[in-house]
Amino acid sequence: MPEISSNISVLEIKDDKAILTLNNGPKNLLSIPEFFSLDLLKKTIDSNPQLKALIITGAGRHFSHGADTSKFSPEGLSEIPENLRKSRELLNYIEALPLVTAAAVNGGCFGGGMEVAMSCQFRVCSKNAVFALPETSIGVIPGMSGVERLARLVGKSKAISMVLGGNMISASEAADLGIADLVTEEKNCLDKAVEFVTELTADRTVLQIRSVVSRVNKALASPETDVSDDSFEKILEEKLK
Repeated sequence: MPEISSNISVLEIKDDKAILTLNNGPKNLLSIPEFFSLDLLKKTIDSNPQLKALIITGAGRHFSHGADTSKFSPEGLSEIPENLRKSRELLNYIEALPLVTAAAVNGGCFGGGMEVAMSCQFRVCSKNAVFALPETSIGVIPGMSGVERLARLVGKSKAISMVLGGNMISASEAADLGIADLVTEEKNCLDKAVEFVTELTADRTVLQIRSVVSRVNKALASPETDVSDDSFEKILEEKLK
């Protein structure tokens, strides 16, 4: 399947994996917060029922240094709320996908870039990856639900400390905090991320994967609710065919 370009990203389907690459200059700045069209992503995912995983990465040395602050101006202020709403819808969709999702993080992963990475279930990082949510240093806060996602990953006190401090942390520190799931010596960790999701999904059917991920998503969204469905019966029926 040929590459699909949208906004500041490129999407490629490789067998049972989709790879979405942020591609906007050397720092992959999010000059367009909705870095890939949500409608186009939905259409592509829906038309490829064989998909087991989605990997998000950045072209070149960095994942993403976040928002393009040169776009911040009095003239563009009125557009920010709508742009952020669209970006949150995109990240919410990625977070809720019934697929295995992983961010392959090289170099800088700052601000909005880190918010994108946290919308995935896993973060596979090169040893030179660096994370930060530096928005408070310019008088704002993360605008793409990064505070909430970070709190779910590391807990209340660590999330507050990291966001208010705006400090950069290394890949090893990110692993200690639970932000990074795997740190590799490779300079470009995309191949490692592909290997990671392949090992996780190998010999598992699409129905199994989507049922497990959907149940986990529902359980975390509504911890007090019984999220049982008929997926077990469907999997058993498929297995007995």
